[in-house]
Amino acid sequence: MKRLTLLAVLCAFVLGMAASASAAEIKASGSWAVEAVWKSNWQFQTDNKANDMQTFNVKQRATTSFEFIANENLKGVMQLRYGTGAWGNDVFGLGNGDSNTAGTATQLRVRQAYLDFNWPGTQQNIVAGYKSVSLPAMFGGGSYILDEEIATAMVSGPITDNVSYLVGYARAFQNDDENGEAGKLDNVDGYYAALPLSFEGFDIVPFGMYANIGENVTATDVTAASSKMKGLAAVSAQAASGNDSDFDNAWWLGLGFKMDLFDPFVFKADLNYGTVDADDDYNKRAGWLFDAALEYKGFDFMTPEVFFAYTSGEDEADNGTAASSGAYGKSHRMPVLAASNWAVGSFFIGGDTLLDGSINNRNASLGFWTLGVSFKDIASFLDGMSHTVHVLYMQGTNDKDLATFAANGNAVNNVAYGRTLTEDDSLWEVDVNTAYKVYDELTLTLDLGYINMDATNKWDVKDKGGDAWKISTGVLYQF
Repeated sequence: MKRLTLLAVLCAFVLGMAASASAAEIKASGSWAVEAVWKSNWQFQTDNKANDMQTFNVKQRATTSFEFIANENLKGVMQLRYGTGAWGNDVFGLGNGDSNTAGTATQLRVRQAYLDFNWPGTQQNIVAGYKSVSLPAMFGGGSYILDEEIATAMVSGPITDNVSYLVGYARAFQNDDENGEAGKLDNVDGYYAALPLSFEGFDIVPFGMYANIGENVTATDVTAASSKMKGLAAVSAQAASGNDSDFDNAWWLGLGFKMDLFDPFVFKADLNYGTVDADDDYNKRAGWLFDAALEYKGFDFMTPEVFFAYTSGEDEADNGTAASSGAYGKSHRMPVLAASNWAVGSFFIGGDTLLDGSINNRNASLGFWTLGVSFKDIASFLDGMSHTVHVLYMQGTNDKDLATFAANGNAVNNVAYGRTLTEDDSLWEVDVNTAYKVYDELTLTLDLGYINMDATNKWDVKDKGGDAWKISTGVLYQF
């Protein structure tokens, strides 16, 4: 009996040692937010109440990441998100806390899940799984080409002290049917690479991306309401004639530049170009983006920045090459896979502090130029409080004929009144945002925003343009 007891203790000890040897350190981090927003005239149709958005809303979101760390060279990451959802709706409705409640918008989701490790004895890093990927961008808060969660595998590492590399593969889309020969042609696969160059006083990052669009990927797949690839569609993207494929492929080239050689002045700029190829003009799309900013870091009490951005817009409609009289022709705006963070200001095109304080339709908003100034991190009279102010002017670069085409009842992609600006449309935006640190991890926010839009009558919209405003306040817990 004693021998059996000793054997049991020994087995327990060995198993315990094995469990300890394979155990991973778990590190949690997260961002939890609740925000209330009061809004007015976000549709820029003052007297058209039927199209006005909910004037008051409260939304919340909880994002939590877990790192399962085996050692300094190996970890797995899983990120969960609950929300974003509106109070009173779906599982944030009365009595809907049960996980079996219908509705998916606010259910708990696995937002990221990936492996991250270094090859033994080297600094070469390998990542594989579903994670956030952003192509290089120096200004705007993220890439206007790709900045979103995507299934990917990437390898990166240093080449020299000043030169590094990154190469990756990503699958953006796959038809539900994985079987059969046809399934092989229903994918959108992306291949991307970057070559960061870092020297004393400046950084340069050239990059490129190629997306192979399968023969069976149709215009309907891209333009459907549930599609995440709307930014690839031309104004009148539609099914190709005969047995032709709707699309051939897409590719992008870009360059990011940052210079702090003349500190405290910091200069940042990006140049992006992209194209979607197709046999038919009405499915073609090509365009470019340029942005630049000059920041001064010599003040203790704030950081001023002047910025400029330009994106190419649609030219005059060319119906002569269209499959039907209701097609616009080749699109001249830069194609976009997914852009979730690029912003100027914090109202019309993203940039809101929390969840729901921006009009934010980046696909429809392409085709503009803007000039503005930001005063960031302004020290306040109260310890722990800071302010940011944005003032900008924006005007469209899309031909005014685009508004007429949309107003005539034609089906359009990535075009919407109050979101898309033509050469005859312009706006002024002023934002005043305040943050107060209750604790190091807990922040109270108050965002005030105002837009005055002057819209052309070619949109055929009653009571067009006018003033839009927002008041948003909330609480953010980051740990």
